[in-house]
Amino acid sequence: MCSIEGPPLKKLRPQPLTPTDPIPIYLDYNATTPLCMESWRAMSAVVPFSWGNPSSVHPYGLAAKFVLDEARGKVANAIRAVTPANVIFTSGGTEANNLAIIGGFTALRERLPSRHYIITTNVEHPAVEEVLKFLEREHSAVVKGGDRRMSGGKKQQPPPVEVYRFPVDPRTGCVRTDEWRKLLLELPGGPQNVALVTVMHANNEIGGINPIDDLVKLVKEICGEETLFHTDAAQSIGKVPVNVSAMRVDMLSICSHKFYGPKGVGALYVRDGVRIRNILFGANHENGARPGTENVLLVTGMAEALHVACKNLTANAATMRNTRDELFRVIKQEVSKVGMDCVLNGDIDHALPNTLSVALFKVTDSGKRRYISAHGLIQAVGDKVCMSSGAACHSAEENVVVSASLRSVGVDLDRAVGTLRLSTGRTTTMAEVRRAARIIVRRAVQQFGEF
Repeated sequence: MCSIEGPPLKKLRPQPLTPTDPIPIYLDYNATTPLCMESWRAMSAVVPFSWGNPSSVHPYGLAAKFVLDEARGKVANAIRAVTPANVIFTSGGTEANNLAIIGGFTALRERLPSRHYIITTNVEHPAVEEVLKFLEREHSAVVKGGDRRMSGGKKQQPPPVEVYRFPVDPRTGCVRTDEWRKLLLELPGGPQNVALVTVMHANNEIGGINPIDDLVKLVKEICGEETLFHTDAAQSIGKVPVNVSAMRVDMLSICSHKFYGPKGVGALYVRDGVRIRNILFGANHENGARPGTENVLLVTGMAEALHVACKNLTANAATMRNTRDELFRVIKQEVSKVGMDCVLNGDIDHALPNTLSVALFKVTDSGKRRYISAHGLIQAVGDKVCMSSGAACHSAEENVVVSASLRSVGVDLDRAVGTLRLSTGRTTTMAEVRRAARIIVRRAVQQFGEF
């Protein structure tokens, strides 16, 4: 059992939802979203006639190629790319991040071997952070340039990869450009050693939105125009505007299932003139950047979902913000009725419109805050409300890990254990969030009675 204070947790196992099961209120839209009907219909329409290999030159292949090109154009238009050729289709956001970071860094290092710094934040998603750890460990295997020779025939190895993780503002969880200017200028050896910068557009847990356009301008000014700038936009697309031309990013990662598209598909935007190395090997698909026959069906679904998400962005964002704010209002109202309280993590005014990170607690007679067990609460009400926690429980190791996002805003272990991550969607209703808030607080009260 996980070493979180509280009663033993019931074991949950994978099982199907049946038509007779009660439908829980879903408040975990930052984890994934359901497939929208527009995406479903678009995919259904291409199944009968566009199943060919888009690399083939016969009618079936050409029909598939037509659909693939149409989808590429739709994605490019949605993010305001200059040309559809800027879009590379991938298997998801994680692959897009790998391709951008490893492929971009490797290609730049081949031209400019002295550039061996990568700059990032201390709150990146594992889909970015683990890639950077890989480069730190295995740089000699992925960084070219080791065959350069010094006088006398000895090989001159390039400098080792160094990753600098700059802290975010502990109040908002966002990057501060004034702090970054100072940190970049103070880099050991100078900012001219920076090859690549990768910063998430929006945080998946506390929702902080980073000023990517300002950061790009700052990085190019201090580190040079050659420095590559990548942003992971998995959480931001469909919630806030994403315009790659205005942001001036070199690369941007897209994840379909975060904006009501199918799972298993994503894309990487690559600006004109930016070179990346492929990280998979095979045929010359996606202009040589990503081998493997394109999944026309999933690409079609993603493109349509992205089109819908961007077309209705303003209205959807307003709906998500209103339901998120009402959820927080009712939670505050309900905890005050039962002698409890709650505290926000991060700054809701600088966050995604749908994201709420909140910890529930009561004050003991000694004046100390005693937080709920979020993990226990989630399991207890899982058949009624679906949400996530701010601390991961690893039963095999019997320990609790505070997320990087919460650590970055000064959240300690006790508060992290009591943190719920709630995220609303574009179809979430006021009635649902009010009911969910009351269910959450009711169970929190019961939990304190069980301690």
